[in-house]
Amino acid sequence: MIKTDKLIICVAPCGSFLGKGANPNIPIQPDEIAEEVHRSWNEGASLAHIHARSPTGKATTNPEIFREINQRIRDKGCDIIVEFSTSPGRKPKANVNDGFNVLEAGPEMASVDIGVVVFMHEGEERIIPWTRSFDEKITKAMLEKRIKPEFEIWGPGGMVELNYLIKNIPLTKPYWIDFVLDVQRTVQSATPFTPKNLMHLVEQLPPDSMFMTMGVANAETPAVVQSILLGGHARVGFEDNLYYSRGVLAKSNAELVARIARIGSDLGRTIATPDEARLLLGIPKPCR
Repeated sequence: MIKTDKLIICVAPCGSFLGKGANPNIPIQPDEIAEEVHRSWNEGASLAHIHARSPTGKATTNPEIFREINQRIRDKGCDIIVEFSTSPGRKPKANVNDGFNVLEAGPEMASVDIGVVVFMHEGEERIIPWTRSFDEKITKAMLEKRIKPEFEIWGPGGMVELNYLIKNIPLTKPYWIDFVLDVQRTVQSATPFTPKNLMHLVEQLPPDSMFMTMGVANAETPAVVQSILLGGHARVGFEDNLYYSRGVLAKSNAELVARIARIGSDLGRTIATPDEARLLLGIPKPCR
């Protein structure tokens, strides 16, 4: 594992299914998402993990909407690293192959979910077949387009699949890994956050890798703080957690970013700028 004094903070401003009924401050449309990303950048975020919504608020992989979000972020003079989610969303007819659409929008980074996942929502169960062959295919597509993959690991079994990809695909180093913890309320067989569980995952990291951690709901802050202490990086935002404290809805993603930037600084880490994060991750600086 590669350790650095610099702390990369990722903001995930909205996910694929919660809307303003859960928190009226969740950004849905491109202008709202761009504004939340810009505010978070001002508080120290150097990376933004983006989901897109249709005009009616449904999750979408339409590359035109992703392009619009990216352009609105750049129009604000914001140089944050833009990463697009390749998740197909949670619509009944959504297909994992829809994730390839997102790559056409030309992000700097994109997510690769490792392993078959079963989502549970409103009494329904839906299998998302992020299989070995699919992950291999979409990772190769990203490399052809010079898009940096982020490997999202849902549990210890994901490390087996990640090592398979490392062995069989000429990935660029460092490998960037996101540990997804405490989503067991909506995902079957997911890994709960405990300090021991996170340490177990970190111990399995391959050489030449860097990691960040996300925790859902009230696990967000403790999971991210432990990640910082272990030499990793941090992800926060409304996709993962809607509350600032018990019973108090967060007013913005920027509130969550500001708290982690403050804690990270207090723990002796220097908050990375977007260009510093690009250098650490091996991402070319974009032409402006």
